[in-house]
Amino acid sequence: MIRLYPRRSYGYPAHGIAFTLIELLVVMAIISLLIAILLPSIERARMAAKESGCLSNVKNIGTAGRIYAIEDPQEWGIPAHPLLYSQGDRRNPIYIGAYEWGGKSGIGWSHYLGAPDPVNSRYGTKAGFGPATRPLNQMLYKAGFADHATPTFNRVGALQDTTLDLALLRCPGDDGPPRGAHCPDWVLHTERTSYDQFGTSYAANLFMIGGPVGDTPMWSNSPYLRPLSRVPNPTRTLLYEENIGRWAWATRREACPTDSIFPGVDPGPTKTVRGWHGRDWTYNRCFVDSHAERQKVYIEGTEDEDGYAAHYRMEDLVKYPVTRPSPQSNSSWCSFG
Repeated sequence: MIRLYPRRSYGYPAHGIAFTLIELLVVMAIISLLIAILLPSIERARMAAKESGCLSNVKNIGTAGRIYAIEDPQEWGIPAHPLLYSQGDRRNPIYIGAYEWGGKSGIGWSHYLGAPDPVNSRYGTKAGFGPATRPLNQMLYKAGFADHATPTFNRVGALQDTTLDLALLRCPGDDGPPRGAHCPDWVLHTERTSYDQFGTSYAANLFMIGGPVGDTPMWSNSPYLRPLSRVPNPTRTLLYEENIGRWAWATRREACPTDSIFPGVDPGPTKTVRGWHGRDWTYNRCFVDSHAERQKVYIEGTEDEDGYAAHYRMEDLVKYPVTRPSPQSNSSWCSFG
């Protein structure tokens, strides 16, 4: 029997070309290097996409607010929740309205109506703030939502309200609270998104300035409870923003243990409030004229000896609002007239 063998080439094995160990290690090193180079770029691209989606959301919310104002008899771009008018004690209201304008049911302050339970949330359906009652939802979601609080409370439905996926009201980068702020409830739940805590990733601009003593009318440069056509500088007046940016505005200089309601949580040694898109003090915001932009609220050059800096500046208005002496005190108050 004649057997045929593969012809050998000098210096190479009969069964093909093989790699040496050193060659394999070099290839693996090259692949690892490429991965190390590409991963940060991929992560930056992913973060940029989230930031772009968030900016689009907040612009759409601002646009919806302006459309709402056109149809609203009082021309308010930040809708007032129906419960605003049923609060018996106006000096100590049960809510202010930064979140109740739109969104799903939140689960924050879960002990508000009893034992800790998502349905007992301060921002939930049982408390009267389910998605069916939040006014701007009517503009953003035409199909509407079932009311699981009236005429009788539906626990199953209320729990479903906490799991709704409302993409327009959820920032893609929303991954939890800042390191420090005026209210510890959300800060201490580091794993909880603003969307789950409050029902939305975005907050309305309700900031008002009170007189130097209590019980005085509010000085206000806010569009809250004001016709949008009478906002003095719509291109510079904030309407809606990422909620973590609102908390940056309200960050306390330090913890205030004597304040039983908002004791505050100091932002820590770095004295910064992070953003959801990789930059401290930088947030997506929409203004009264409905344009949206990424804005840094930290004011460079205002740092004190302890490292704290100013992080918002009040608009210096010349003509409006008009300040005059208050008849109730020696302080001044603001006319919306």
